[in-house]
Amino acid sequence: MILPKAFNKSWNVEKDGPLIKFEYDALQNTGFSDEVKQFLSLAGLPETPAPYLDFTSSQGVLKPITSIFSMPEEFQNCWFLGSTASGDPICLIRETENVVFLDKSNDDKRVFINSSINQFAECLLVYSIMLDKAVQINGEDAFIDNDIPEPVITWLKERLNNIDPKCMGNECFWTTEVGSFYG
Repeated sequence: MILPKAFNKSWNVEKDGPLIKFEYDALQNTGFSDEVKQFLSLAGLPETPAPYLDFTSSQGVLKPITSIFSMPEEFQNCWFLGSTASGDPICLIRETENVVFLDKSNDDKRVFINSSINQFAECLLVYSIMLDKAVQINGEDAFIDNDIPEPVITWLKERLNNIDPKCMGNECFWTTEVGSFYG
């Protein structure tokens, strides 16, 4: 599992964009572990990483999604981080510290992304590296043209599975993302 300093060192701000860091003091009363608080405050999350995710809307503040959007009380343990390309909220679940997205087109069903914020960040990093590999082999438009070479897809699947085996489960975010390369 990647630590905040290693993530900061590995994330290429010039190529992949800046990181949004959360204020440690503002995270104190959230009920999250020190590990989550340290990761979000020391490493942060990329503003707009591939695959078309957006963390700018959180503005570096972690809040229950029910305080931002009108949602049933059952979602009060979901803390808003950002959104997917479809506008689905990406959340951190307080009790488990899992990262999920709420599928708006499916009654806000929780779709698993990663087991921890550290693993989520590491998967984003690996995804960025995969894009670089695809561009090296198939040119600048490899991702846009969905022209990811099979060996690169295989490498990505293996890396994602090594980082967080649960993230490659059935109907999970990363499984769907990797599957889209075959479409």
